[in-house]
Amino acid sequence: MTSVTRDEVLRAAAVRREPAPKVPPYAAAYAARVAALGVLLPELSGVARAATVVHGWRPYQVVGHLLASDRLLAAALGAPLPGGRPSSDDREAYTDEVLATAGGPEEVVAAWRAQAAALCAFVAAADAGLAETKVTAGGLRLRVRDHLTGRAFETWVHSCDIARAGGIALPDPVAPHVHAMADMGCRSLPLAHQVGGGTGTGTVELRLTGPGGGTWPVRLGDDPGRRRGTVVMDAVEFCFLFADRRDPRTVTAQVEGPLARELLETASSLVRLSR
Repeated sequence: MTSVTRDEVLRAAAVRREPAPKVPPYAAAYAARVAALGVLLPELSGVARAATVVHGWRPYQVVGHLLASDRLLAAALGAPLPGGRPSSDDREAYTDEVLATAGGPEEVVAAWRAQAAALCAFVAAADAGLAETKVTAGGLRLRVRDHLTGRAFETWVHSCDIARAGGIALPDPVAPHVHAMADMGCRSLPLAHQVGGGTGTGTVELRLTGPGGGTWPVRLGDDPGRRRGTVVMDAVEFCFLFADRRDPRTVTAQVEGPLARELLETASSLVRLSR
């Protein structure tokens, strides 16, 4: 009989896929990331479950943070709230409250699963016009489609944080979902540039390669009419750069022009403002 090592089991678990809840296309990336995290969590070893992942949190505390953010969006939408209505729309303050009151790891994960399922079910049953409706959740006023793409992005990034603690390499999201999350990041770059103290002005052409890629003109500063640089990099690597999981000084990218370099250096400024 052929023996199977634990590492082989974990690698198999990483590529195993759980069917995502059926939702409209604009919410598909979120539903898929919820399903992927749902597969990952039971595969963590005891050591990985106790490991520090990010922000000083263990895996279940990261899940508690995701729960808090999902619940804030559900409250803004009028979706079911299995764990009760949030006491605050401040993501950091409400995360702290959830982590202080939600119980142990099993309770936190169960509460996250219930809230994510309720949010997906609500979106699936809603009128098609919900996607373009603007709501305020976690202090951000965005279209519902952008909120859900943001929830997909954060769930993906934190799933990768957790997976690293368990020595598991997660497969990338499918190309349309990478594209949706990269597009959200690209549209946020002018604000990130401003928040990050960028002083240059002009347009940088951002070409993202690989599955989910595309080309975006990123207009920076007060006079963005003139093209002043180009960045070419992998779409997934861009997402991790935007998420502050890559160093702009060492990330693999072809950079042309000082404004393009400034764009890379400020890309993660918005993520650095919050947990």
